[in-house]
Amino acid sequence: MTINSELEKQKQENPLFAKHYLNYQGLKDAVAQADVAQVMRLLKIELDKINDIVEMEWDALSRELQTRMRKSTDGPLGPETAESLENLSQAVVRLSTFIELNYEAFKKIMTKCSQHPDTACCCWFLARVEAAPFRQHRFDELLVPLGRLYSALRQQEGQGASSSSSGGKFAAATAAVRELQSEALPVSAEGSPQAFLLPQHLLMQIKVSLLKVLNPIGTISKAKTNQGSRNTTRMTAAMGQQQTSVYFDSTTGHQYSERMKRRCLGFPAGSGPTGKLLQCRMGPPPVGEGGAPGDLADPTREVVVDIQDERYQSSTVVLPQKSMLSLASGKATSKNPVEEAAAEAIRERQLRPAVSATSFRSSYAAAGISELVTVDEQITYRDEAALADGKAWCFAASKTGAATTTRSQVDYPGGILKVWLPPAACSKLLAALNLPTQEFKFTPGFSDALLATALLHRELANPMPPWIPNDGLGLGSPLPGASLAVNESNPGQPSTERGHSNNKAVAKSSPEESETPMPRWRRCLVGVIGAPKQSAKDPELLVDCKTPLAIERTLLRWMRSTIMLASLSSLLMSSGDIAGRINGVLLGIACLCFAYFPLMNYLERSKQLLNPKAKQPKVDRTMPRILTCTFCFVLFSAVAVSTLIGD
Repeated sequence: MTINSELEKQKQENPLFAKHYLNYQGLKDAVAQADVAQVMRLLKIELDKINDIVEMEWDALSRELQTRMRKSTDGPLGPETAESLENLSQAVVRLSTFIELNYEAFKKIMTKCSQHPDTACCCWFLARVEAAPFRQHRFDELLVPLGRLYSALRQQEGQGASSSSSGGKFAAATAAVRELQSEALPVSAEGSPQAFLLPQHLLMQIKVSLLKVLNPIGTISKAKTNQGSRNTTRMTAAMGQQQTSVYFDSTTGHQYSERMKRRCLGFPAGSGPTGKLLQCRMGPPPVGEGGAPGDLADPTREVVVDIQDERYQSSTVVLPQKSMLSLASGKATSKNPVEEAAAEAIRERQLRPAVSATSFRSSYAAAGISELVTVDEQITYRDEAALADGKAWCFAASKTGAATTTRSQVDYPGGILKVWLPPAACSKLLAALNLPTQEFKFTPGFSDALLATALLHRELANPMPPWIPNDGLGLGSPLPGASLAVNESNPGQPSTERGHSNNKAVAKSSPEESETPMPRWRRCLVGVIGAPKQSAKDPELLVDCKTPLAIERTLLRWMRSTIMLASLSSLLMSSGDIAGRINGVLLGIACLCFAYFPLMNYLERSKQLLNPKAKQPKVDRTMPRILTCTFCFVLFSAVAVSTLIGD
């Protein structure tokens, strides 16, 4: 389904936003007409329109949730609460869908602008879209209070205080959760949850559905603010926590093989090749001034080192980040037995940080259980072996983010739902939650470490995980709404789906290139999320108009110098003095060099812009050196001629 068709469908399903969706067809027609002024005018109008409706809807939802939160503390909830919360849940999902769909439409328009030389200058507007108010809202501020209200309603239902009409709404799901609490698995990086791959467009719907039965693990903070003559309270909530797991491995893939044995091949504890699994989980970043995120490379940031022995028993130790550089080199900084065992394993197997996974995790719990279901989104896999910063032990702790390769990270589209229950109990829970499981993709034995290794270190991924097809096999069924996103621009900085986008156009493939087999890392990711929808024709590679204009300005400056030298040469040659004529001829030779070499350099760089294969730019100093030597020779000859003839 095209973006225009999706917009029309959403207009019919959501009458409230029908007049506020992006005028995609109007912008598309303006781009086709190459009317830059009209395109910019429409972009500003559409952006203001979307900002206004999102701000209005966000304020309405926030105020309604705050009001109901205050009422829930004053007394029992009324019989109409269940229906009201259902309406609020649907409104949150509609608003999230509205924001994401309009953002995708803006990106499509920017792509079309980049395909036309006349409108390529409009591509900068995407930066304004990304910084627009409608993109800055954190849905945790709506989900956490909504989850608290559902929790209060379930608690009231359990006490028999609510009416029968609302009592039957959550009774079956709540009873199923109570029955399954005793079977919950411990949440750990090397645990074995039931993992499901989710398409991007279902994430908010699933998170809201989980709130109806489980309690969100989040915090609500209140801050006093002065407005006029009275004090008011502003409520902020946080649920999604950024987490980074760094996985160690050797150059021979020892840890990958050991993890495959335990997660996918079904080896019982202590059987087959024995070894230890080592991974590190970084705690949340420190909080800076005003509640803003602090320095990710803070040396006091906690790192949980987890080592799993041959019996699949895990032992952990919490270390400050400043100790990790020593541990990564196989040196323990304390007498802690877990740290010494980790250092010994690193020295024995010659391990080093190989891959890492960074994501935002939303956790949901039941009574008496810390975590029962987790949803990971905005996932980025990084090649830690490509880190070029010698002062940091991983990308998340690096201030420079320098990498030795151009492709050192892959952004995973969609999310991962993890249910920390055995398979049979997981099926019962999903049935009780009434989730659209037909759009889920079950991946037995899923592991972020295995997927990251298959994507970034294919030479170590042998055999491939069972949920990733081998070379030459089918690509699997596609997931609706899933798309492939690979970020190669700045591997050192965390990139998210909501706040990151680069304006590079996609290169147009020639007939020879269309027959080139898909790269292995892309086949791996396509095998997991399904094949992305292919467009009928790849867009042509176009360069930002500032680049050729800069080359032309450089040529014009050389030509200006050439004209000055030519005028001076003509003046000297027209004089009656023999020395002046000779100097005029020499200066004319320099003038020809100043015209020839810059023109050849301009033509060469113009041809390079037509080459779709990107390459590292290099500084060419040949032309300036030739012109400098020529000009020095002419000046020296002029002085010599004037001296000899004058004498």
